[in-house]
Amino acid sequence: LVYSGNFVTLAEKTQFDAVRFATGIAGEGFSWRLEPGEDFTAPEAVLVYSAEGFNGMAQNFHRLWREHLIRGEWRDKMRPILINNWEATYFDFDTDKLLSIAREARKDGIEMLVMDDGWFGHRNNDESSLGDWKVNEQKLKGGLKRLADELDAMGMKFGLWFEPEMISPDSELYRAHPDWAIRVEGRTPGLCRCQYVLDLSRPEVCDYVYNAVASILRSAHISYVKWDMNRQLADLGSAGLPPERAGELYHRYVLAVYALQERLITEFPQLLLENCSGGGARFDAGMLYYSPQIWCSDDTDAVERLAIQEGTALVYPLSAMGAHVSTCPNHACGRITPFRTRGYVALAGTFGYELDITKISPEERALIPGQIAMYKKYNTLVRTGDYYRVASYAQNHEWDAWLVVAGDKKEALLTVVQVLNSPNWHSRRVLVPGLDEGRSYTVTVEDSTGAVAEAGTWAGRTLRNAGLLLPRLSGDFHGQLVHLYCAD
Repeated sequence: LVYSGNFVTLAEKTQFDAVRFATGIAGEGFSWRLEPGEDFTAPEAVLVYSAEGFNGMAQNFHRLWREHLIRGEWRDKMRPILINNWEATYFDFDTDKLLSIAREARKDGIEMLVMDDGWFGHRNNDESSLGDWKVNEQKLKGGLKRLADELDAMGMKFGLWFEPEMISPDSELYRAHPDWAIRVEGRTPGLCRCQYVLDLSRPEVCDYVYNAVASILRSAHISYVKWDMNRQLADLGSAGLPPERAGELYHRYVLAVYALQERLITEFPQLLLENCSGGGARFDAGMLYYSPQIWCSDDTDAVERLAIQEGTALVYPLSAMGAHVSTCPNHACGRITPFRTRGYVALAGTFGYELDITKISPEERALIPGQIAMYKKYNTLVRTGDYYRVASYAQNHEWDAWLVVAGDKKEALLTVVQVLNSPNWHSRRVLVPGLDEGRSYTVTVEDSTGAVAEAGTWAGRTLRNAGLLLPRLSGDFHGQLVHLYCAD
């Protein structure tokens, strides 16, 4: 469904073996009053057909979104390699700290610094200031302009985090306009993450939100925006709608989000917009119409990401999936995985970093230039190729693998992650689908221990039917990146 609000999807089989499939706006809490002569446009539903199983289905979806839905400046471009300061600093940063991260990142080839939550109002934790989109100059001496200019001078782009749809009770905006929050009159609204949701069904609220965000973007050279949305809608009530239209609130809210983002990319067509919703929510075709990528999950652990990215890639292209290399022990689950494995997993997405580059070990730091070269070597293939799911750790509980094959079938990239090793196995046989059976492919294997070797040359039909033998590595969480290419 090309829609970002509440929806229902159902499949029913009758006693006569007929199957009925339906999808659309969820009926609970929804109504729409149509006056004479008016019409209502329902969300579009998209269906694809595949005679090649889930892989064929995924490929059809990917091509559909890439070629007919995603649009704008960045649709067909390699995205800049960014470093986000969230897991590096959380709310505890200032201009000097950000510039120290940027200087070290630039030395290794990283191209953009993204400043996440905490740069506005008096926001030193998640309990205040949403809606007060004014720079905290106690943290950022000289404001955004100074920071952006210094980044420009060192050859770095600048990105910025917003959560425009939200309002904190502890904010100047809420004290001035408490009725702008979604709430049921006469009831105490429920807090989630110490915040309420703005009532975007009201034009004056939308105008405030847009002007607040746009004025910041006009004030400095900002190349990227991460548009976040960190809580669900509840207590659905609007001071701007009469009782007979109360059921229109959620749908009007969704349409308002679309209108805000359309205004944004119209005024700032070069802007790289990444949507986000608590990490992983609101990842849908409706949002992809406005942003070419969406943050896949705040869970950045490489092993956790295997299932997250597998499920996302069933419908959405790898070019749309926000994925970063983060530090270990991982902040979400405490797991320690090899730095190279983290890079292989993030390569199946937009690729970037979410760590304090000034604090990681020299050994891990030394791997970053090579990972960036890896991204630039393979990104066109990953971004545009045909995706195949080869093995699922979520199902076999041992290993994971996926493959991307170029449209002309001259090149392919296979990624294998050995999540849990087992004894007495010398190698693993991996069947490689999607190749041209009549061509010969030279195979190069690199792994998370740092080893790189040419494995040999085989016909596409051999790799498809007999498979490729890959050595098992000692230990858990190891990855292998297998490049297959033909010279003819």
